[in-house]
Amino acid sequence: MFGNHKRAPCASMPKTVAGFLRDRRGASAVEFAMVASPFILLLMALLQMSIYFMAQFALDTGVTKTAQILQNTFNSGSSIVPSAATLKADVVSGAGGLISSSTAAVEIRQLTSLASGKVAIVDGTNQSCSTPAILVLRAQAQVMNFAPGFSKLGKVEASAVLACSGT
Repeated sequence: MFGNHKRAPCASMPKTVAGFLRDRRGASAVEFAMVASPFILLLMALLQMSIYFMAQFALDTGVTKTAQILQNTFNSGSSIVPSAATLKADVVSGAGGLISSSTAAVEIRQLTSLASGKVAIVDGTNQSCSTPAILVLRAQAQVMNFAPGFSKLGKVEASAVLACSGT
């Protein structure tokens, strides 16, 4: 019973099971599935982070350009702050088309303390700058989010500080 005779490793199994265990067709598909899943998740994370940083850079650029235009306006003697719709259009156009005006919110307000910069951004302006003041131009926009686990990267924010000398 325990002799040295050699048997096929699967001789005691039915032929269908033994054939299945020896068959190597499809092994590449299984290996691909095991390697492709993490690779695709990594690729999605990379694309999501790229979209986030591009949107952040675009919003920063738009806010900076708009703040420079406002500062030049104030330096020329004008004390009128444009409407929120005009500010939003300037920020969106300065962002190079990567920010949508439907998902953006822009406001300008007087900076009374550093804590006042923590309030939520709503579309709005002071409408005038009759006394010398430090103004902060703030904007935020929604970012397309398609990768799982990146819901906290749903929006980008930017701000710029400018001085209004008043009239």
